[in-house]
Amino acid sequence: MNYFTTITNEMKRESVNFSKKMSKGLSKPNKKFIGDMIYGISASKDIKISKIAG
Repeated sequence: MNYFTTITNEMKRESVNFSKKMSKGLSKPNKKFIGDMIYGISASKDIKISKIAG
């Protein structure tokens, strides 16, 4: 179980770093939206909003 936690944390950290680069210069709500979308897409491996949010 610990191995999966490590992978999840690493994926989250990488998506946060990527989203910071992508959202540079945007407002805080837009930065959060970009970060949530990038993480949701990578976690769900789908681009449909219903899959990202679920």
